[in-house]
Amino acid sequence: MKKLLFFIIFFCFALKMRAQQDPQFSQNMFNILAINPAYAGSEDNIVVSAINRQQWVGFDNAPVTTIVNLSTPVHIAGTKHGLGLSVVRDELGLEKNTGIRFSYAYIKKLNKGSLHFGISVGFQNNALKGEWFIPEGDEFTSAAEDLGSATIDEGKMIFDPGLGIFYQSDNFYAGLSVSHVTEPTVSYNESVETYLARHYYATAGYTVKLDETWEVIPSVFYKTDAVVSQIDINSLIRYNKKIWGGVSYRVDDAIVGMMGVLFNNGIQIGYAYDVSTSKIAKGSHEFLLMYKFNTKLESRNQKYKSIRFL
Repeated sequence: MKKLLFFIIFFCFALKMRAQQDPQFSQNMFNILAINPAYAGSEDNIVVSAINRQQWVGFDNAPVTTIVNLSTPVHIAGTKHGLGLSVVRDELGLEKNTGIRFSYAYIKKLNKGSLHFGISVGFQNNALKGEWFIPEGDEFTSAAEDLGSATIDEGKMIFDPGLGIFYQSDNFYAGLSVSHVTEPTVSYNESVETYLARHYYATAGYTVKLDETWEVIPSVFYKTDAVVSQIDINSLIRYNKKIWGGVSYRVDDAIVGMMGVLFNNGIQIGYAYDVSTSKIAKGSHEFLLMYKFNTKLESRNQKYKSIRFL
């Protein structure tokens, strides 16, 4: 019975800590819209992307996260705006969260670049669903006897806004953002309650052109909830804007290898593998799929024959 109580206390504590952390990704340079609404419309094309992350492969009930992003520019009365949509599914053990977020960005030209101001509004359904694990043995009573049920199936829908600012030029970008601005409370029932802590993000990257075909792209990604911080230091090398590879170091957590390719049909794929440097000696896989729709209508060449040029 004491072990069961210890497990319940540990689970609730772990749940609270987990609720203070947004989903983790390694290919953050391709996933900026997920954490900064001001990134919406930053490209001239409609961009659709999807990332699937399978973290700590080998552990039972390890985190699995899938996110789909859509971003498009909109021109109204000579002013550029951005619209974005993000849908995320995050699973960890009994916790299964699904969220949808709409982003808007006002884009203003500034010197040789553009400055973006963004806001997002979203809804997230946090759910606990599964069966309680009870060790075997005569000294343990069943979950139904202790908790009233051997399973749990509780959910809570919350409103979740965010803010951001983003600057970009031909070779440089930087952004600041905050998620869970209102720190919404998640009350599953009378005994299980947690909240989404406010998260602060900072991103920056620069493209160094070595020659006509080779580029080096260093970048940094920083996240904190004012209690725990995390920083990723990335470096990619890209050939002909179509093939890239690189390494990322997540301080005190993992070394990440990344690679990807852009096909002539506009489809872009990427892959990242995390090698853990912490006590959690398990690797993580991350897959990226992206497509850019060209919204520029190019005039067709008009050809005709004339007897003057026969």
